[in-house]
Amino acid sequence: MDSFRPSRAPSSPTVVVEVERECAAGWEYDVTIRQEDHAASHTVTMSWRDHDYWCGGAMSPSRVVQAVIEYALAHMGSPLPDRFDAAKVRRWLPRIDSELRFAM
Repeated sequence: MDSFRPSRAPSSPTVVVEVERECAAGWEYDVTIRQEDHAASHTVTMSWRDHDYWCGGAMSPSRVVQAVIEYALAHMGSPLPDRFDAAKVRRWLPRIDSELRFAM
């Protein structure tokens, strides 16, 4: 008799915001995305305006960047670029504004 072995679903990626730097119009972050035995490094920028728009200042900027990346990973089929601005996710996924603001 064959034994049934359920396939293991891939784990959700873990987003780790490593370093935060202030820059002229907001922040720049070094981010690591880990999934199972793979890790990818990214540099993500976010303006003060986008931070205020998405959370009204109620959350730390690093938490907002983490939420934006988690949203993008959950809704995109392709990997994220090595370097991008958080606002660019709006072009890739237009519903992020309403869905992210509601979730925060």
